[in-house]
Amino acid sequence: MADDDTEAEKESTTETATERDAEADATDDVTIDVEAIDSYEQRIEELSAAVEEREETIEELRSVVEAQSEQIDRLENQFLDLSARVADGRNLGVCPECNGPTEKKERLFRSDTIECTRCGEVIHTY
Repeated sequence: MADDDTEAEKESTTETATERDAEADATDDVTIDVEAIDSYEQRIEELSAAVEEREETIEELRSVVEAQSEQIDRLENQFLDLSARVADGRNLGVCPECNGPTEKKERLFRSDTIECTRCGEVIHTY
């Protein structure tokens, strides 16, 4: 009987030690998980900040593209107006570079051009 009691105590001691080890392992896992969660949250914050910066950059680029599109439209209208004035033969066009008068130069072997008489800039080639 004494042997049975001794064996029972050894088994209970072994089970208690095993339970303590399991609890310690679980505690270590929780600590690692908490650290992993913290690093995960930091990463999420970093990515959120990067997304916000990207959205700001996209908005800035959109506004630049809109401004450039408006300028391109304005310049195209001016160019078409200039070409129409010169093409009618009255030489009323204005150079976009120096605001000098333009004229249509007709050539035999090369393309006809619209040129500024003041600065010599070729504005259009037919």
